[in-house]
Amino acid sequence: MKPTIPGEVEERAKAIEAVIDRVKHGDKQAYASIIRQFERQMYTYCYYILRNHEETEDAVQDIFIRAYEHLDQYSRQVSFSAWLYKMAYNHMMNMKRKQGRWLKLVNAVQEQQPKVEISPKESVIEEMLTYLTPEERHILLLKAVEQYSFEEIGKIMGIKPATIRKRYERLRSKLLEYKLHKGGNTHGTFA
Repeated sequence: MKPTIPGEVEERAKAIEAVIDRVKHGDKQAYASIIRQFERQMYTYCYYILRNHEETEDAVQDIFIRAYEHLDQYSRQVSFSAWLYKMAYNHMMNMKRKQGRWLKLVNAVQEQQPKVEISPKESVIEEMLTYLTPEERHILLLKAVEQYSFEEIGKIMGIKPATIRKRYERLRSKLLEYKLHKGGNTHGTFA
């Protein structure tokens, strides 16, 4: 995450709130700026959970549609991005539940797809992510990539911050154990 200029975060939050107010008052076109602002973050978050480009694009589109439809339920008690991530989290957990029966079929289709060359580093990351449960991947991405606090992650996932902190520590230990078991170097650290 890049360093921020003092006051930049507050200015961005105020700008987002102003756009939300415009959308709530009927300016449907203003919602496009919200999509542009958060589309890349949502795509990255969803992709690391779903691990499929087409599903990710559909999920991101569904999330923005649901957010638009439920914008009247948004309150300024939490940041808009945290509210959007909570919506994304719930949407993807519902998707994962529905897909549970079809997981074997999806895996069979993916095995038939041509293999794409990826760098050894990306391969290790992908392999480590498959070692985690979907909930653990959510926590890892929100903490390490998006750099949310445990309190914010707790609000997004509907879990107590202390529980999130404990699960985060467990998943870090799990990944370190996995890395050591696989014979990887131990020079890298996890956030």
